[in-house]
Amino acid sequence: MLSRSRERSAGFTLVELLVVIAIIGVLVALLLPAVQAARESARRMQCANHLKQLGLACHNFVDVRNVIPPSRTASGGFPPLGIPANAYNGWAVWLLPYLEQSNLSNIHDPTLHFGHLNNRKAIQTQIKMFYCPSTPKQKRVVNFTLSQGGGNWTIVDGACTDYSVLRWIEQGLWTGFPNDVDNYGTHNPVNGLNIGPYSYNTGSDIRVMRWQNVTDGLSNTIFYVEGAGRNDEYVSGWKIGLQKTNTGGGWLDEANEVGLHGCNPPDDTRPGRLPINCTNDGEVYAFHAAGANHGMCDGSVRFISANIPIRTFARLATAGAGETIGDF
Repeated sequence: MLSRSRERSAGFTLVELLVVIAIIGVLVALLLPAVQAARESARRMQCANHLKQLGLACHNFVDVRNVIPPSRTASGGFPPLGIPANAYNGWAVWLLPYLEQSNLSNIHDPTLHFGHLNNRKAIQTQIKMFYCPSTPKQKRVVNFTLSQGGGNWTIVDGACTDYSVLRWIEQGLWTGFPNDVDNYGTHNPVNGLNIGPYSYNTGSDIRVMRWQNVTDGLSNTIFYVEGAGRNDEYVSGWKIGLQKTNTGGGWLDEANEVGLHGCNPPDDTRPGRLPINCTNDGEVYAFHAAGANHGMCDGSVRFISANIPIRTFARLATAGAGETIGDF
């Protein structure tokens, strides 16, 4: 009898087993958010490193070519870099040799439209560092047709990117919210106060920028931004379908650049007072909680809160408007 009693006391009762399971469940529930937060922190740091590499590549380009690369080339070409009229291409093409992508650069011809058949293999090449690891879908592709620059182009499986350039502040923002944004006068894509630090082409008008032209300060001026998830459309964290046929999701697409309109959730009305993470349809957008990474002109990377006042964010977007910027 004594031995049977000892055997019975050595096991677990059903109640005790359930208590242990409940305790384990509570611990998992407590630890899981911490694990997820740690993983997102690591992803955010990797994203910041990608932007850092873009900034360093840009500085190396400027050292060699003596001009800040254009945010795009379009109908007027870009003579300072030998680009003829109608050779439409995006900002990323200039960085390839400085991102250990010389072989890819060698098969892309920037004197041709990015949709030219000779450039098809190049635009289909996926580049890992062009994606933020926090974006739900990696290695995205775009397929569309367009008539541009005197030609008809078919884009087949064009590789995407989660990064972009913020070309300027849209005039509708400061006219629509005069109490929330500085007045930058009349928009002019070549010499307006509202423009960013990039060289630019629009028709026959060319803007050639060098670092000395960024008079607001290299550490106070945004260069590369997140425009993540395109061509899937997201508004305030929710995927609502596919964007318009051509929204610039491809890394070689000249339409990849974004402007600052501001946005109002949940229906994405514009202009609006939110500069970050409202919509990825032509605005700054990231899948990080509470903000987005930004590459500055000095090569540093700043994580900027989605709660930043739109006046302050607009001041960071301009290259030479002479605004005063405090902490952000």
